[in-house]
Amino acid sequence: MKKIQFNFKTILLLLAIFAFVVPSSFAQDDDKASQNEPNWPKGRNKGIAKEKYALLIDAVNNEQFEEATEPLNWILENAPNLHADVYVKAVKMYDGLAKKAKEDGRDSEVTVNQDKIAEMYQMRIKNGLAEDMNDIYRRFGRDAYFYWKDDATKTDTLYAHYKKTYEMDKDNFPRAQVIYYADAAGKVYEKEGMTLEEMSAIYEDLKTYVSSRIAKEETAEEKDKWKTYVLDKIDELELIYFPKDCNRISELFGEKLKATPNDTLLINRVVKLMADNGCTKEPLFLEAMQAFYKLTPTNAIANTIGQLHMQNGDTDKALTWIEKSLVGASEEDKAKGANTVLTLSKIAYKDGNYTKARSLSYKAAEMGSSSVAAEAYTFIGDLYMSTYKQCMQGSDIVQKRAVFLAAYDMYAKGGNATKMASAKGQFPTKEDVFSDSKYKVGQTLTVGCWINTTTTLRTK
Repeated sequence: MKKIQFNFKTILLLLAIFAFVVPSSFAQDDDKASQNEPNWPKGRNKGIAKEKYALLIDAVNNEQFEEATEPLNWILENAPNLHADVYVKAVKMYDGLAKKAKEDGRDSEVTVNQDKIAEMYQMRIKNGLAEDMNDIYRRFGRDAYFYWKDDATKTDTLYAHYKKTYEMDKDNFPRAQVIYYADAAGKVYEKEGMTLEEMSAIYEDLKTYVSSRIAKEETAEEKDKWKTYVLDKIDELELIYFPKDCNRISELFGEKLKATPNDTLLINRVVKLMADNGCTKEPLFLEAMQAFYKLTPTNAIANTIGQLHMQNGDTDKALTWIEKSLVGASEEDKAKGANTVLTLSKIAYKDGNYTKARSLSYKAAEMGSSSVAAEAYTFIGDLYMSTYKQCMQGSDIVQKRAVFLAAYDMYAKGGNATKMASAKGQFPTKEDVFSDSKYKVGQTLTVGCWINTTTTLRTK
């Protein structure tokens, strides 16, 4: 197996390919071709050809690749249609030379020898030395990707080769080469060699092809190989080459996450993709975070989920998750949590749910520091003051002013002297109280409306 250097764009898709790609093996002979009699040239060249062919076979079989170059060059020049085996041996020879150059650090020679391999395939095709031309294209495609995937000058060549191989024999297009073709198309698009519409059409065609292969396979194992090793990898390549948007990410991973909610790698990938691309308001991001919490139940994740529910306006769920985030939390984190609950309270107020707003403020006061509690009680006082008009019903002046007494109580708890004074300015007067025999300063007074609490009757 050749050592392969991965780049960022191919590392994800190649992880699974090794499970089914046949290792590069130029040593394999074309059995059918080797059984055929060579096309010996006429005249004195026949004897020379026999000698050169024998030398070539012997040198290659003994991995004496440098010695094999001379007889090969003679045959290619004087008898290029001698035998298919000549090209099989030539490919093995140049592959061996490339490997040796790689070991010695002679990178430029590696490229030269790899190009020679491509030339040998092309010459074999040109001279008609293949019973199955499609097989020759597939055989070269098996290795060309690893030679040229990182060579920008070969991008168009790779793309053209896989496109032709695919079009020649769709029924037998190999799994690995579906990925190579998709990756090559993406690279061509990146350098503006095709439009987004053209690349989209190629990807859709390949996905349709893979789906048809899945349907044709008889065993569950083979079906899974086409799905896991190919269809899923095409989805990953789409995220590399296509413009990233939240809808596309959701389309690609939504169903997968529902089907495999315990797949840690998938969950991490979805969370990172959506966070990196500004998709945190998408439902899938919340779904992924909740799946993440099930696998890794930390306070930080619970807090994030709470914030997401708060962002969506679901204060009940937000509170549930915020409370989870505070189990065993530090005092500092609890204080932060209290602030979040107070924010929930203000959201509930804006939504017109005053009862929930007050309940959440009480919760924040219980959870937080003295400063948070002071802010929470002051906010409840503000709630009462802001709704006084709807709560000043009837003609009883004392009862109508009860809302300000209740607001004063909350401001007093919050230690807000300024607002206490403001509320006191709205208390009933002594004349208001003494004019009605049923009232007496200091008595308990019930505040109606949504406030539904009690307070102590006082005057200005």
